[in-house]
Amino acid sequence: MNLDHGKIVFNTQEEAQKAAQRMSRNYDEPFTTYKIPNSGWAVGGVFLKKKQPLKVKSTKDLRLLWDEFKENEFDTSIEDYTSAVEAKELSDEISTTNGDDSVWILVNHYIKTGSELGMKTTGIYLVLEITNGIETVNPKLGGAFGRHIPLMTKVAESLRDKPVIWSSWNPKTNPTKWGNNSWFYKLELNESFNEEV
Repeated sequence: MNLDHGKIVFNTQEEAQKAAQRMSRNYDEPFTTYKIPNSGWAVGGVFLKKKQPLKVKSTKDLRLLWDEFKENEFDTSIEDYTSAVEAKELSDEISTTNGDDSVWILVNHYIKTGSELGMKTTGIYLVLEITNGIETVNPKLGGAFGRHIPLMTKVAESLRDKPVIWSSWNPKTNPTKWGNNSWFYKLELNESFNEEV
């Protein structure tokens, strides 16, 4: 799904900004400009007429949904991942779902080292690039969940250019400690938006 398909592409941000202001007046909605990679500038808005209930998959659902990602019948990566999630659910942390405030599209994903991300660690991380047309966030997966990077890379590849939601763990005492740009452990299709398209 390419949200830029059919949009007018402006050469400069100034031209796009004038069009955004005109559209904001005409439609009474908050339009703004954003950069299209390897192209020009476009106009977009981040608003939904009606907020749909968010559908989050259970670990049982994920086992079935991700079965296609198995390398062979002996591949236990999905079971290992879902078992790790279920064990974490028994800890003192809670899951926080991100991406339900507007339509967030998974643009790309990267494998980066801790030093490339400005960290003192030596591990590798899966970094997502997710945008709503105005803001771009880059949640990471690594650390204790670093061993699941191969599986989650396949999941990210399957969701590229689609509306997504992602989940992170937060302490019960501080459920907003990690915001939508920090960490993730689960990435899913945002079905509440996808059904309307």
